[in-house]
Amino acid sequence: MVRVRPLAPSDVDRAVDLHLSVLDMEFLSRFGPSFMRAYYRAWIATPGAMSFAALDDAGQLIGVLLGATDPATHVRAMVRDHGVRLAGSIITAAARRPRLAKDLIVTRSSRYVRGVTRLVLSRFRRASPAGADASRVGEVTHVLVDPTTQGRGVGRALIEAAVSVARTAGVDELVLVTPPDLAARHFYDSLGWRAEGSMTSRSGETFLRYRLALR
Repeated sequence: MVRVRPLAPSDVDRAVDLHLSVLDMEFLSRFGPSFMRAYYRAWIATPGAMSFAALDDAGQLIGVLLGATDPATHVRAMVRDHGVRLAGSIITAAARRPRLAKDLIVTRSSRYVRGVTRLVLSRFRRASPAGADASRVGEVTHVLVDPTTQGRGVGRALIEAAVSVARTAGVDELVLVTPPDLAARHFYDSLGWRAEGSMTSRSGETFLRYRLALR
């Protein structure tokens, strides 16, 4: 039986080990365990986050989901409250690995500068009220399942927990991207998600896009 609960700070070490094992090809994973632990702690502590742990009968963590009910607000809070610490971890990792530093500059630097600029400017602008018909879109950023426990409903339980929290928060739609393997495609199709084609990240990673209407 799978039990899902909010991800706790005490889960971070195991969650990071799972992340680096399952998504070793992901760009974030290249910054190593120290950065990933800071990233997870920041994520859990930031308002608007969705973070869940899936546990087996023995209480061992076998799955993780990260997401946000309000991605824009969540990202701004991450940068504001934890940006310096995360940037320090990134710089330290890049300084030790010249190839990683080069890839970071080539694929991410302009986007990060634009993001920080928007964050600074937003502090001097009055927020515009959302229109009555504006939809709220949340996102699932990571779904990780221990490979030895696949087929036991771990991923489904995590997604159901995220959908429940998103609905309660008034989210109209969830989006996610996932590596384009056949198992992931069948999994999300079976849960009612709608495929929207593929995308390629700045670092050359290919992902499939999915959406799920909640209302």
